[in-house]
Amino acid sequence: MMMRWGFYEMQPGISYVFPNISVFNRNGRGGLHKRAEVASSQHCNFIEVPADFIKNKTEVRITGKALGSTLAIEDVQRLYAPGAPPGGIKYILHTEPSLSRRDGVGGSITPPLRWNDRKWVDAFVRMLVAISKRFGTPPAGIEIHPGGRNNTNENLIRSIISIRTQFEKTFKIAPFIVVENRTGQFVSNGEQIAVLWGEILSTGKALIDSVGVVLDIQQLYTVTKNDFENQLNLIPPGAVKGLHVHYRHRTPSLENEIPWKIVFAWLAEMRRDIFINPEVHHHAQAVDTMKFCGRMIGRGTESGS
Repeated sequence: MMMRWGFYEMQPGISYVFPNISVFNRNGRGGLHKRAEVASSQHCNFIEVPADFIKNKTEVRITGKALGSTLAIEDVQRLYAPGAPPGGIKYILHTEPSLSRRDGVGGSITPPLRWNDRKWVDAFVRMLVAISKRFGTPPAGIEIHPGGRNNTNENLIRSIISIRTQFEKTFKIAPFIVVENRTGQFVSNGEQIAVLWGEILSTGKALIDSVGVVLDIQQLYTVTKNDFENQLNLIPPGAVKGLHVHYRHRTPSLENEIPWKIVFAWLAEMRRDIFINPEVHHHAQAVDTMKFCGRMIGRGTESGS
């Protein structure tokens, strides 16, 4: 039986996202065609596409904009190649994570996420719509990040609704939205994810299927360490729409301090649709990470451990 999640359909189980590896971003951010070709060869359902603010010296040179600037339409046209993805591959926009950026000549910035500022949110949404128009088709999903403690769950949920509303107006269809937990931001551990999900549920049924979290396992481990398993188990299964699987942006291993057996046993208990993004930087690492996940998922299915 097919399950409807947001506006797209997929078989119940695991779907893979081919990550935004470095080769796709050598002079700008590229487009969807090469990404879709590579994703299809690896049997991935989705491709990840960056939707950051101006983030490095190459983009400063191409756009003439300052580091950390929101993209205007002309910046989108300079940074992205046009065209929809072939072969039915869908894309997910991975938006500004609020990381420290450097321009190569001494300048640096950590762009703040200001979900509490409606004008900032409006500019952010316009940027996402401009990127999607460049591709000629809306994304299946959009990943956003919580930002600092100046933001609240109420701010975040209001902004999610704004994003979905504008995409509905523009494309007659709305993407799913997932919040990624991040070290140092206001949603980083299992308890905070549970509180966010509770507030999403309190808005009614409209957001339950199309809004949630994409759980970055490495980030969760970084902030919880010895309390990792407890914090993992605090996360409501219904909140989790996807996982980022990596070990410090490299291929994971059972030799890591992250207890991957526990993670995949927890995943096996969900028995629901989920996507996995092997969030690494190179093609071989992406392939190896998906193989690792496949082995771990098979082990969990067979033994439940």
